[in-house]
Amino acid sequence: MKNLKPIKAQPPKFDEKAWEEATQGVKKIKTPNKNQDSEPLIIEIKDSQKTLTASGMLSLPDLEIDSTIGIDNQTAKKFKREEFKVEAVLDLHGQTEKNAYDKVYNFINSAYASGKRCVIIITGKGLNDHGDEDIFASRGVLKNSVPNWLSSAEIRPMIMAYKHPSESKGGSGALYILLRRKRA
Repeated sequence: MKNLKPIKAQPPKFDEKAWEEATQGVKKIKTPNKNQDSEPLIIEIKDSQKTLTASGMLSLPDLEIDSTIGIDNQTAKKFKREEFKVEAVLDLHGQTEKNAYDKVYNFINSAYASGKRCVIIITGKGLNDHGDEDIFASRGVLKNSVPNWLSSAEIRPMIMAYKHPSESKGGSGALYILLRRKRA
């Protein structure tokens, strides 16, 4: 075993005939000429946290409750004061988590497509939501899940901000959501 010498691995030789067989019938994909006039990608960026990725998709930061980052001051004030008229409400009471996600996605997508600006999703407060009396008590699954869903890649581009509304509109068992304006 002492007299073993390392073997130098040689890279395989390029087999041109095998390459031609493997690529037979493959056609080059035409890439758009960057100098050609095409429809411009219109994106309103007011915050340095938003970036345009190489693929042309807008990469947005995750939403946080009560955050108005990227919203102009006047709109942010109106949102915080709940001055936007609620144009649609989705009540998720009694829904399973899987059904609720589909309903949330369809609801937000439909509201955005129809030009609505402000909606409310009622998640409910969940069972045993009695403050800090029992830290191990179960909490509402949807109350915790829906805010995460609002930051998903499918839903986030349609939403500007969200917060828990005043008690008269559902309090901590609801989400007051400001949708982006649909641009033509």
